[in-house]
Amino acid sequence: MHRPCRTPGGFAANNQVFMDTTLLTGIAIAVVISAALAARQVLYGEEGVITKKRRLETGDLEVSVRTSGNEFVLDDLMTLIKNYSLSGRNDEAIASARQALTIAEQEFGKSDEAVIPILEAYADVLVRAKRQVEAKNLKERIKSIREKKPYEEKSFKRSRR
Repeated sequence: MHRPCRTPGGFAANNQVFMDTTLLTGIAIAVVISAALAARQVLYGEEGVITKKRRLETGDLEVSVRTSGNEFVLDDLMTLIKNYSLSGRNDEAIASARQALTIAEQEFGKSDEAVIPILEAYADVLVRAKRQVEAKNLKERIKSIREKKPYEEKSFKRSRR
């Protein structure tokens, strides 16, 4: 049961309190959203902390991969693929994925399960780059490796027709 308001303004006073709390709630939400956007900019913006860290890491990885004397070159390439992809540098990510795949195929063979993580990363980058047909071909190759079936190598040029 609703009690009538005993304040000198009656209903109008209750309505004012309601509007004040609604307004304050709206302002609080706006402040939280603004703080979240500012934090995002500080972390991920053009000069953000994480963006700078990713650039430095990417530079170190590029040098490591170029010298390629280290035994962890595939790990470095996989991290480089991820960093390039997260930075929107799809062409560099694709080039790194190709390089990683070439090394893995030489090391393990074209139909070894060890190349699957590289094929998956490569397919993900192709999807991000909106190259669906090539990504589909890689996913078919992954499936055939998992099922231990022979895979007919297709040229990417032929698959676009």
